[in-house]
Amino acid sequence: MLYRAVMVSKAQVDLGVGALNGELGSVLACCMKASTDRQMTGALVWDYGWFMEELEGEREVLEAFWHGIAGDPRHADPQRLEFVPLLKRRYQTWSVGTSRRGPANHALIKTLRRNVPTAGEVRTHVRTVIASGLVAESPPLVCVARA
Repeated sequence: MLYRAVMVSKAQVDLGVGALNGELGSVLACCMKASTDRQMTGALVWDYGWFMEELEGEREVLEAFWHGIAGDPRHADPQRLEFVPLLKRRYQTWSVGTSRRGPANHALIKTLRRNVPTAGEVRTHVRTVIASGLVAESPPLVCVARA
């Protein structure tokens, strides 16, 4: 059965200019490989010192991914805001983006400074950023029915 997970964490890597050539680029490459290898779809956004992610996939795969983030020193205070069953995928790829290439959600950034935002706020922000600030995207996921 498919599930959706929404997560946020405080980035413990440089997110500034040129960061894609450093540890941030390594994090993104690892996430893209893990997502495509495990048939996860969704999007990761980095903004103002935070990682925000909406993922779709099988329950066991998402649980394993979550435990990996929870133990990764590149993420501080990881929060899983939502973990719910889905009838179908919203995403066909795994994407990454940042609002530096599009409109910023200043209300969400203020919320992040005070406390943890809601899953709905994060989903909306991730979808808005990916629509306008896409940096990279995996090939579309193709599911084959097995006889």
